[in-house]
Amino acid sequence: MGTVTRSGRHLRRGVPVVLLAALLPGAALAGCGEDDDPAAGAVDVDVRPPEDLADPYTGAYDAAFREDMEAYAGIEVSLVGEVGRIVSPIAFTLTGDGAEPVLVVTDREMPDLRPGQAVALGAEPTEDFDLAALERELGTDLPDEAYEEWDGDVFLDATTVEVRP
Repeated sequence: MGTVTRSGRHLRRGVPVVLLAALLPGAALAGCGEDDDPAAGAVDVDVRPPEDLADPYTGAYDAAFREDMEAYAGIEVSLVGEVGRIVSPIAFTLTGDGAEPVLVVTDREMPDLRPGQAVALGAEPTEDFDLAALERELGTDLPDEAYEEWDGDVFLDATTVEVRP
């Protein structure tokens, strides 16, 4: 008859498993045309050094990402968007296509930003913004009124912020 796999399926004799394994990936891609290319229309973020591992999300900050943002909590992503408004010397809001603004906070030196400016960032979506916890972490006092609308919301903890041309 043939070899039985772990799933209980039978492989025919005479067709080496290695050959099947080599042919299947090509067969799966054979139907992909130019329009089916997942990279087509992708946003070039290029905010991290090439030796960094690939991010689970690299692309535009848009309504689809905003909707799924909590699923990326604690995982670093690369995003491109626009500066909405400057909240303080360490924070700004990021806006994008159809997405509600999200607070971006960084403990690193931030470039000189202006509203409407395109930026790329490497950041970790983090749940439940807490100003008191941020102040303790940074060892500084921040203006409460500037941050009160973000209390309890998901925010982006940025490790890299770069101005885009």
